[in-house]
Amino acid sequence: MKGTDRGPSTETALIEGRKAFLGFLAKRLGNRAEAEDVLQEFCIRVLASKDQLRDVKRMDAWLYAILRSVLNDHYRKAARRRHLAEAVAAEPQGWAEDATGQLSRSCSCSAGLLPELRPADADLIRRIDLNDDDRASVAADLGLTRGTLAVRLHRARSALKDSLLSHCGICCETDRDDCYCPPAGCGNPAVHSNCREDAAVT
Repeated sequence: MKGTDRGPSTETALIEGRKAFLGFLAKRLGNRAEAEDVLQEFCIRVLASKDQLRDVKRMDAWLYAILRSVLNDHYRKAARRRHLAEAVAAEPQGWAEDATGQLSRSCSCSAGLLPELRPADADLIRRIDLNDDDRASVAADLGLTRGTLAVRLHRARSALKDSLLSHCGICCETDRDDCYCPPAGCGNPAVHSNCREDAAVT
């Protein structure tokens, strides 16, 4: 990896090592789309932890240690969801229909919190994460390289994560795909963006 005499910055290391990191993940997951998702989480964690790197000469070892940690977290989450699905399948049909929504519910606050982000960050989240626009098309439209787009998307997602933690609290700290806010929603009066407004309990 190229860099100054002090070594490459974490951002530079992520951009220049992207192909290798993605290959590492794809080989173990067997699914490029899944590998891309894990890579995004890896980049966010690296950028959030970059001040912890004490010796830039050990950049590669430090990055791969984080990459393995993120991959292990992904395996654990996948196993948890698989166990939940198996548990629901083993229950009577009537219970399973209700339990599916209760056991795993995605946090839906993201869209409501987008106005709190910088317009450019909100636009990236909206186009790529919410509208599922093609990344190559978005990069071309904005006049960016794929690598630069990836870094900007990481930063936008990190900003959204901070907003979610501020708004929802611990619910979104570990996994936005497993929301456990009360049925009425987050209960945060500052921003009306309920997680579970469709989960009325009688």
